Amino acid sequence: MADCSDGPSRIRLRRTGPPGGARRRIHRGGPERPRQHSTARRLPRALGSLAALALTGLVTVAATGPATAAGPGGGGGWRPAPSVDGVKVGWLPSGVSLTGAVPTTRIGRDVVVGTFEGGATRVQLTVQRGTPEATLDDVASAYAQYYPGSQRGRIALRGTEAVTLRTGDAGISELTWVEGAPSVVLTVGGRVGGNATTPPSPLPEADLLRIAESLTVGPAPAPTVWQKLSEPLIGAAFAVGLNNSGAPARVPLAAVENGQSLVGLLEKFRATYPGLSARVTVNQIYLWAHDHASVRFTIAYKYKSQSGSLGSSGQAVFTHGGWRVSEQTYRSVLGLASLLGGGRA
Repeated sequence: MADCSDGPSRIRLRRTGPPGGARRRIHRGGPERPRQHSTARRLPRALGSLAALALTGLVTVAATGPATAAGPGGGGGWRPAPSVDGVKVGWLPSGVSLTGAVPTTRIGRDVVVGTFEGGATRVQLTVQRGTPEATLDDVASAYAQYYPGSQRGRIALRGTEAVTLRTGDAGISELTWVEGAPSVVLTVGGRVGGNATTPPSPLPEADLLRIAESLTVGPAPAPTVWQKLSEPLIGAAFAVGLNNSGAPARVPLAAVENGQSLVGLLEKFRATYPGLSARVTVNQIYLWAHDHASVRFTIAYKYKSQSGSLGSSGQAVFTHGGWRVSEQTYRSVLGLASLLGGGRA
């Protein structure tokens, strides 16, 4: 199926007015499109990304931390509905939960893409607020432009209609509609299963429609006190922690989630690539949960006679009283060492 993050929410719909709520919740700390040096092409792209997380990790920033909501009975069994840029999701398939949200700029428009995962199921919700006069006809035109080989239709939904996308006889792969004033363009899509030899199947149509019907569309949220506090702390942690350091491995890894188990991995990398330097500038921070944030940054690096800069991204997590790089992010980027010198770090 088509990834709903690549659907009509990408299309420029009429006006180019100021973006909506997604930008208000983003801290930007540098140029959005850092210029890459021409010499960067001579160094594998993996090098800069690898250096950023492998050399040092994150500086831990201690804080009291956000309060967590308990259930009505006080036992913590109830949790608030997950929300993506002010749109609450009231129902998800069993075992599926919010695993990330990322703001992106596409054809001059700001959108926020929320991803929900569990087992073999993946659901995405795209929220676009930067087109206050968008109509369903605009959405239909976008589908026709971007999916000319797919079957398009319309279906009654939430007191209006949604444009649907189908591929063959597999059912609806995603649907997009417009509601509210100013207009909010919403796309919901999902898939189940899939592996290296078998493509995934669309989420059952009944589940897709139930998710869409469960949404509560509110205004773009204003930054909370916790967000305002966290953004500069995360920015400082990335800027300081991702610069190369000669400190013992346990020092930077104290700022990585479960970092003390990665000491041997970092020490081996340092021995394999001595002298590699990296300096990081944070460009964008987006808190999508009280204890998770998406971070985009630029890495200026030098290794032997080669240098350059490139953009990368990762996740910050709030754990044990401080913001740290997530273990998953650290491991995935460190694994890129296999592209350097033909061996694994």
